[in-house]
Amino acid sequence: MSIDEGLNPKRRLVLGVLAIAVATAGFNAGRFVLRPTTRIAQPIQFNHQKHVKDVGLECSTCHEHYTTSEHSGLPSLAVCQGCHSEPLTKSAEEQKLLKLAASERQPAFRKLFRMADHVRYSHRRHVAIGGIACDTCHGAIADTTTPPPSPLVRITMDTCTGCHAERGVKTDCTHCHR
Repeated sequence: MSIDEGLNPKRRLVLGVLAIAVATAGFNAGRFVLRPTTRIAQPIQFNHQKHVKDVGLECSTCHEHYTTSEHSGLPSLAVCQGCHSEPLTKSAEEQKLLKLAASERQPAFRKLFRMADHVRYSHRRHVAIGGIACDTCHGAIADTTTPPPSPLVRITMDTCTGCHAERGVKTDCTHCHR
């Protein structure tokens, strides 16, 4: 006698649906928890540690617009050439930059940190006016020697509302949501 011979049809159906639900949940959890991280392809494997810690540059040196705009901005070729008009090292990454400069092509840096379309966020409001340090949201980016594969800090609505509550800043929906 098999295990399910003693089960009535209703119980078999419930167990079948339950088994499918558990399998589906397990599959989906695995996709999100066990998903391998993929490195965002950047034209240059930028070494934040070298530029920030070793050379002593500020975030604003390369991200020029963070005090004046909604977006901090990604470095333009002109910004890079402010220091790298001539080779400073024998680095393969610097050689890539110099090749871009020779062809007058902008580095096609890709954003690592993205806000959902319905979120209104301004670097100027948070950094220049609010005095929030870059590493509050960007984590220890200054310690990285290559671009991280994903954001170092996972920003959620709870992260934002917690920070707003700590600082006594508005938390009403329309203040931050479109």
